[in-house]
Amino acid sequence: MKVRKVKAADIAVVVLVVAASVVTMVMIARARTGEKGSTAIIEVNGKESRRVELGQNQSRTRITLKGLHGTSTVEFYKGRVRMLKSTCRDKICIGMGWVDVPDESIVCLPNRVVIRVLGTGKNKVDAVTE
Repeated sequence: MKVRKVKAADIAVVVLVVAASVVTMVMIARARTGEKGSTAIIEVNGKESRRVELGQNQSRTRITLKGLHGTSTVEFYKGRVRMLKSTCRDKICIGMGWVDVPDESIVCLPNRVVIRVLGTGKNKVDAVTE
């Protein structure tokens, strides 16, 4: 078995891949910290149940909803929203944690509860062409 030595070109490729990864992570982080959502829409069984305005000065508020298989509790705090409790089996909706960025959503399929965050409409890119 022949052992190869590391060449300068090998090091350059590794450095380029790491640099590209770091740049990509920074770009994604900046995009996620842009606009915050302004409204949360809660739908139960396909119908809009409530609209809640989101704001940084928002006090802790909880809403209990009757879903298909039981109740779900939604919590709002400082411009964010999360599913606090649910009677669904897998609790995936609870695992989503806090959401506050436009177009993020929390979905509880068994209970048919959907929480969507809407933005102000500013800075939204629909398509990019060049």
